[in-house]
Amino acid sequence: MDSFFGIGAPELVLILLLAGIVMGPERIGKAARWLGKTTAQLQAISRQFMRQLNAELSAAEGEELKGAVDDIKALQRQVTQLRDEIKSSAMKPVEEGRAAVKESRQAIDNTTKILQKPLAITDEREKPAAENKIAPPMPDPDQSLPNLVNVPDDPE
Repeated sequence: MDSFFGIGAPELVLILLLAGIVMGPERIGKAARWLGKTTAQLQAISRQFMRQLNAELSAAEGEELKGAVDDIKALQRQVTQLRDEIKSSAMKPVEEGRAAVKESRQAIDNTTKILQKPLAITDEREKPAAENKIAPPMPDPDQSLPNLVNVPDDPE
């Protein structure tokens, strides 16, 4: 500490010498005792104030922190519940889609099994007369359309 209230060590020694000369040797002892007691009381008051202030701050922070921690835990529970709801709501359509895909695969497998069976060849004489008729071939849709005609001044 170089200075206390702007007073350095040489100035402090000078002030103490002047106070000793002005007060005299009898009153200097009383003044020193009074100054020591007052300083001790001020330090005790300061320590007690700091203890009380720290206790109040830790109690207030503890209560605030407990409240904040409780709020965070409640939010975490809500987030977990929302996540579970979203998963369950998303899984229902997924399961329905899987079931639909499974059904369609089974239908395709059944269709391919039917198509893979060898056709039974029967004698023409055994067929009824209606089945012996041969259907006329289907016309090709591209050939049944008329030919395009070039028209002058037509944008197309």
